[in-house]
Amino acid sequence: MLKLVSSNRWMWCLVLALVAVPVLVGASQKEMPSSMVPVGGEGAEMESEVQLKVGDPAPEFTLPNLATDKMESLKDYLGKPIILCFIQSACYSCLQEAKALKTLKEENPGLEIIAIGVDLLGKPMLVSWAAHNNINYPVLLDPIFSVPEKYGFYFTPASVIIDQQGKIAMVHSGYRPQDLKLFEDKVKELLGKK
Repeated sequence: MLKLVSSNRWMWCLVLALVAVPVLVGASQKEMPSSMVPVGGEGAEMESEVQLKVGDPAPEFTLPNLATDKMESLKDYLGKPIILCFIQSACYSCLQEAKALKTLKEENPGLEIIAIGVDLLGKPMLVSWAAHNNINYPVLLDPIFSVPEKYGFYFTPASVIIDQQGKIAMVHSGYRPQDLKLFEDKVKELLGKK
């Protein structure tokens, strides 16, 4: 009985921490859009010299796959349209986007989706997050937040659609449910369905 009470208390502390962190981070970033969470936490450098535009080559990266620990690169996925999304487990908008992209991938087999986890809570939290939400696409871990900087992002969620040749087709910050239509339209265009 004592062990059960103790583990329940631990679980409630974890839940409280997961709720408190985004609230506290959000409260400290008064200029930040309410649906976005800063990459790298409070005090992280928020200005980017990178301003990717449609037609620019997508910056290359190599990161470990969360599920396999195998190193994977952007070039491993070229040849299909790719949605590259930057996520954190404590970001509710990231979860909404991840679920919407999961459905979009199921409806478009010619589409690749890659999530880049830039989570302050680390690999164990992202592994749990991906498993709990049945994410059906690769989640790569970026523990030093290097890839978002290459793409000019300092908040999550953020997404880039990359065409079959590795060029930027769309850049998008934030996520609201109505944004899915933007992704759908661009994916259909790239797959020749429009």
